[in-house]
Amino acid sequence: MPDQPLRIDLCQQDAQGETIEERRVWIGSVAPQSGEGGKRLGRLTGIRDWLRRWSSETWLFGLALAVYLLTRLIALPEFPIYFFTDEAVQTVLAADLVRDGWHGADKVLLPTYFFNAYQYNLSVSVYLQVLPYLLFGKSIWVTRGVSALVSLLAALAVGLTLREVFKVRHAWVGILFLSITPAWFLHSRTAFETAIATSFYAAFLYFYLRYRGGRPRALYAAVLMAALAFYSYSPMRLVVPLTACLLFFSDLRYHLSRRAVILKGLALVLVLALPQVRFEIQHPQANLEHLTRLNSYWVAQIPLMEKLRLFLVQYGHGFDPFYWFLEQGDELPRHRMIGYGQLLRASLPFALGGIGLALWRVRRWEYRAVLLTLLAAPAGAALVGVGITRLLPLVIPAVILTALALVKVLEWLTLRWSSRVMAGFLFVAMAGFNGWMLNDALTNAPLWHTNYGLYGMQWGARQVFGEIRAILREKPQTRIILSPSWANGTDTIARFFFDDPLPFTIGSIEGYFDEKKQLDEKTLFIMIPEEYEKVLKSQKFTDVQIERILPYPNGQPGFYFVRLHYVDNIDEILEAEREARRVLREAQVMIDGETAQVRYSYLDAGAIEMIFDGDLNTLMRTMEANPLQVQITFKQARTVKEITAKIGGEPTRFVVELRDAAGRTLLKTQQEAPANPTPRWLKLEFGETPNVTQVWIDVFNLNEPAPTHVHLWEVSIR
Repeated sequence: MPDQPLRIDLCQQDAQGETIEERRVWIGSVAPQSGEGGKRLGRLTGIRDWLRRWSSETWLFGLALAVYLLTRLIALPEFPIYFFTDEAVQTVLAADLVRDGWHGADKVLLPTYFFNAYQYNLSVSVYLQVLPYLLFGKSIWVTRGVSALVSLLAALAVGLTLREVFKVRHAWVGILFLSITPAWFLHSRTAFETAIATSFYAAFLYFYLRYRGGRPRALYAAVLMAALAFYSYSPMRLVVPLTACLLFFSDLRYHLSRRAVILKGLALVLVLALPQVRFEIQHPQANLEHLTRLNSYWVAQIPLMEKLRLFLVQYGHGFDPFYWFLEQGDELPRHRMIGYGQLLRASLPFALGGIGLALWRVRRWEYRAVLLTLLAAPAGAALVGVGITRLLPLVIPAVILTALALVKVLEWLTLRWSSRVMAGFLFVAMAGFNGWMLNDALTNAPLWHTNYGLYGMQWGARQVFGEIRAILREKPQTRIILSPSWANGTDTIARFFFDDPLPFTIGSIEGYFDEKKQLDEKTLFIMIPEEYEKVLKSQKFTDVQIERILPYPNGQPGFYFVRLHYVDNIDEILEAEREARRVLREAQVMIDGETAQVRYSYLDAGAIEMIFDGDLNTLMRTMEANPLQVQITFKQARTVKEITAKIGGEPTRFVVELRDAAGRTLLKTQQEAPANPTPRWLKLEFGETPNVTQVWIDVFNLNEPAPTHVHLWEVSIR
């Protein structure tokens, strides 16, 4: 009979009692055998010994991971009920990368970040989709499945942190608790890059703690995981360096005792920073433009102290218990589970207990490290504003602390009842709640939020494109025109479901209200309810036939499939409207604290006040006029030195004419700008031109003749 293998944990401490190295060894013996039977018995004995080493807690740990993975993958396309453009773009960009010979939109080989909707903000999440795309093509299950599999890294990191670092016997509690944390349950079933970044962040914390606990080489894995988190999601570009700095200074004495390892780690950091350095050289304004698009107060024209104050306010909001536990705040509906907080409400006492326990033991490095991670996590969100996608990294230290308190309670209970019974009961309860939460989401989530349109759930990608595929399969000659007004980035979602070129057109019926276009029996419009109502009220169409209606999950009409024709006198109606729109509008506008009279082209987006409000994110757009005309008349003459304007990305001619009170031209000049992927600034300098009463501005879109849109963000007159 072979001896029972024995595990021995060796721990080396410094003079202060801090652990600097730990090792685990197994000793045991197997009775020698001879011949073929001996070999077979030896193999069986080895398997038995291996299974014996797997204690009941180890089995529960593995089962917890299985429960976690199953509740990520089951019915993955069904919940969340939407398939958002930020998910679709991951695979679309991966496909583009393969198509373009591993070059990005900026022609850079293996780009650091990918250009996405006027900004560079995706990286690792796109590369992760490349191999699955090559193997399986584009599908919701695969795209979300990649993210779900990566999120298993977070569950494993939490469980191993509890077991290997905190020496918690029931470490599986952390895995199951992370799984039922509502914010994590929802987002780990999406392809949003925030869940991927947070998973790498959790692994970074685990490997750092292993390094700090006496495993020097774990530092290299920690650096790699930190880099992956850094490149995965833009808020992590602050969270990761801040966390690293806090941990470095917190454990400075320990690091100094490991100088060789630290130097190698720093060398690895420099190597992994090279893609970021390359990106900063190639796109020096990208980060500023990204903050501008997010309307961050850091790019606003306000004093530095006010920016710091706003940062602290937003940072504080990141710890608001009402936000985390009571569904309060302005969170978008697609990021919320009705009936749950972002953290499980019932866990609040344990969360407070875990924080209290960590503060009580703050002199111990492992507790101190988790607290510092908790403090660093909201920093990225504070740059813009509180939102669960930016705050998701906070879930990791919150779950660890909560699990520590929950295990303490379990250990207290086992003093009165059987340890195995209590552990088994808790495991079954938590695993069962995982299943209950999944069933609740799959059954009730379609009715949690009834705003299914652009400003709500943006529901319908899988359903409407499935209908389009069926129509084209049955009647391939159909000319389908799909409204883009139900979701952000509808063109990106379309490219996820169909190869280029798209076999249909993305466009709104509203484009047919003001210009006569081709309409025949082959033309089929897919409209949202608001557009269908406009069709009926416009009195410009006749023979309006609803071919089918795709309902929302609550049964109300979601998409109308419509065929129609113009009324007989449509030409006369449209010409009368065009004449009316050619007349310039008039308004009183505040410019530099002075009221001025402004005449301007007919607009279909924004307002004339927006180009003088100092807000770089607001704009106005002509309905069809090209050029866009703005004629400003001041009450008193002034001297004009320069005019700057933020214009759109089309090739543009910007013309300025300065006039006196009698209408005489004092100066007329112009500047042209080639096409650019993003809006940009133009500046016209005049030296000093006195006695200016009128400023006439014409903005030409050189790419298209009228009727077309011309955009203008801002005008500054000095």
